[in-house]
Amino acid sequence: MHPNFYHWHTRAELKPETGSLEPRWNAAAAFAEKLSAADIRSLLLLVLFPGAEPTFAKQYTEALVKSEPTFPLDKNAELLRVMATASVYSEMEKSSNAADALALGLQAADFPKGRVEPVCQDVMARAAEYLNAESERVRPRIYAGTLANAEKQAEVHFGKLKKAVEVNTVEELGKSVEAVGRGILAAIKESHQQLGEVIGRLAEESQFLWWLVGHLSPARMVRREQLTAESYSLTAALEAAERVALLPPAGSVESILDEALAQCSKGGRASKLLTELIAVADLDRVHSATDAQPAPELTPITALLAARAKAGNLEPESLKKLHISPKMKITPVEASRQYFRELMFLRALEEVD
Repeated sequence: MHPNFYHWHTRAELKPETGSLEPRWNAAAAFAEKLSAADIRSLLLLVLFPGAEPTFAKQYTEALVKSEPTFPLDKNAELLRVMATASVYSEMEKSSNAADALALGLQAADFPKGRVEPVCQDVMARAAEYLNAESERVRPRIYAGTLANAEKQAEVHFGKLKKAVEVNTVEELGKSVEAVGRGILAAIKESHQQLGEVIGRLAEESQFLWWLVGHLSPARMVRREQLTAESYSLTAALEAAERVALLPPAGSVESILDEALAQCSKGGRASKLLTELIAVADLDRVHSATDAQPAPELTPITALLAARAKAGNLEPESLKKLHISPKMKITPVEASRQYFRELMFLRALEEVD
């Protein structure tokens, strides 16, 4: 249980009953043990937006009551947000596809700053910590360590086999050869898995290297010097997303986006209206990558692109639904980073079983 769980409760209960905290946390954690993509979307909406997901709220209440019978059945809207936060936080305490999607979703939805209203900042901080740690974990650094481990395992098994030969009995030798064989196969399997992970990282890094030093937009088949940062910002995010081999993405990708946009004829540092950046986006390419809309509230730029594609232009009502001011300004670099984060979240949702 998180040490601040009592204080999370004060949003819904002035003086929470301390004896109920542990059972409630356990109930929330139990719900998070097997999440669907739809569950992830609904939990995130509950955590971030008051009054969201009334249908899911009823189902979530019923699931919690099964694990914690004293949990209130009605008039529990804000308390459910606390419980959803506990479900999300508990899932991010370990590595999983669901945890990837939850952390990436919290990151993607936090745009612009102040639009979401999380129950607590603990869950937002945990998402950032999870993504930093997990993006490094899935990208092993030292190939020499893999070889050294394989060599060590080989020495151990060779020593066992040598002792078996010295015993000089058929029965003991047979047992030892069988055991050593299993050990060697296991070591080979582990070594191959580690090697595959290293190759995945190297392939990803080389893809980004060629993309950056080539000064070319593969989607448009023109050099970046012929493009403006405003028109290329969202396309750049899409091109970067296509080169991510492992989730969560490396934190360095967002800095690479900065460098790619700096290669344009006009740099991406000047602020523009968000509506202008959406209007000049290469809609055929960027919207086709995200034409499905599983979470518009959590992916605002994706939702605005979809609204523009549907209506032919961007209506003020589309911005209002997302609680975004039509006067909001943002740099092309910031827009590119945000769209990249949304693409990573949507991809993570697809990888949830």
